[in-house]
Amino acid sequence: MDDQLSTKEMSWILGRSQGSVRDMIRDGELEAARIVSGFRIPKDEALRVARQRVEAEAGRKLSDRQLETLIDEVIATNRATTGA
Repeated sequence: MDDQLSTKEMSWILGRSQGSVRDMIRDGELEAARIVSGFRIPKDEALRVARQRVEAEAGRKLSDRQLETLIDEVIATNRATTGA
């Protein structure tokens, strides 16, 4: 897992659109750094939000390592599917 994720990668993790991720950032629900080409979400923030989603939807707790592996798989699958 990279130290920072794009809004596209975060949208894959959350199962939402990039626009929704940007709205979450602007509304203060998601911490991100503004860069010229958009936003970058820190790894710790991605883990926090992904953990909330997994616990809410699957009712399980995962270690940071397990969560990073899951995030890497989601990103790799979407990159392969979309050609990104």
